[in-house]
Amino acid sequence: SHFWEYVVSDETINMGYTSDGRCLGTPEYNPPPMPIRLQWDLPPPALAAIDRSYQIALDLCNDVDLRIYMHTAYGKGFMKECKVSPDAYIQMALQLAYFRDAGRFSLTYEASMTRLYREGRTETVRPCTIEST
Repeated sequence: SHFWEYVVSDETINMGYTSDGRCLGTPEYNPPPMPIRLQWDLPPPALAAIDRSYQIALDLCNDVDLRIYMHTAYGKGFMKECKVSPDAYIQMALQLAYFRDAGRFSLTYEASMTRLYREGRTETVRPCTIEST
């Protein structure tokens, strides 16, 4: 959290802005060195293990069934008319689907920064509202 505060405030505090909102100072750009290809000298057993692992991963990827359904009944405009953000709408839909499938509420995760409270830390908020039940 200290680093993030530095990121969002350093430019404003130390560099400043011109009257038209542009950053003061001169931009510096030093291009990084060009990448070089690494040459590996692996023994045959390691190459065989890599090939086996690759085949297992390929088999797992090929064992996935994916169906995509086009939903055209309504979109984000409807959600906003209901005074619900599209993100909140999708979150509630996911929670409802989980509840219908598992028969219990899911634990949702929402980070909350309490940097300016007490010793400052990141807490986890477990939102559950009357509206979501």
